[in-house]
Amino acid sequence: MTIEQTELLVGLNEPQKRAVTTTDGPLLILAGPGSGKTRVITHRMAYLVQHEHISPWRILGVTFTNKAAKEMRERLERLVGVNESKEMTIGTFHAICARVLRIEADHLAPLGLNKSFVILDTDDQTV
Repeated sequence: MTIEQTELLVGLNEPQKRAVTTTDGPLLILAGPGSGKTRVITHRMAYLVQHEHISPWRILGVTFTNKAAKEMRERLERLVGVNESKEMTIGTFHAICARVLRIEADHLAPLGLNKSFVILDTDDQTV
């Protein structure tokens, strides 16, 4: 499934369009709540796959919340299709780092750890 560039940019303002289509070097998006950051980032990811021919597996989408990661995944499924979106790594900082640790579990053995480690949060702590 390919979305024409014009269709991919519909509803975006000029700075958002520039953010989606700029491909020279890294890009930092600074914006407040509700300003369309997730939309811009997902459209940029779709643009890179569909118009710059970047392999989906080379794209990493990192968010702070599970809700934002889920929203990003759903938007990308609509923009590039389920198969291509599944090739992208999308998640929270926490989830992606845990995934990397599990993939690289062989390197944890000297520390007495393996890939079935558990990450505790504040609710798991006892006084």
